[in-house]
This record gives sequence, C-alpha cells and structure tokens, in this order.
Amino acid sequence: MEENITKPTIGALLERMAGMEERLGVRLDRIESVANITRGEMLELRADFRELRRQLKDQFPALH
Repeated sequence: MEENITKPTIGALLERMAGMEERLGVRLDRIESVANITRGEMLELRADFRELRRQLKDQFPALH
C-alpha cells in the first residue's frame, strides 16, 4: 500500500521540479538579455567618451 502513496508523490515532485527548471530558464534568459543590452550601452558610452576626448584634444592642444 505504501507504494501507491509514494509513486504519485514522486511524480508530483518531478512535475514541480520540471516547472521550476522552466521558470529558471526563462529568468536566466531575461538576465542574459539585460546583460547584453547593458554591455551594448557601455560600449556605446565608451565610444562617445573616446570621441569627446578627441574633440577636447583638438580644441585644447595642451592636453596632448
């Protein structure tokens, strides 16, 4: 009789674990997306600062 009680419990646990795995995957995808956007913004800012530095050096030769 214990076997009948145990099997559905293990099945239920496996289903819950599968659901958790799916949600975790979605969250990790979202985190990866935000990280990629942030990296793109950082690279854009870096290019902007590089251009600003070039312009400042052109305007103020003493900065060389």
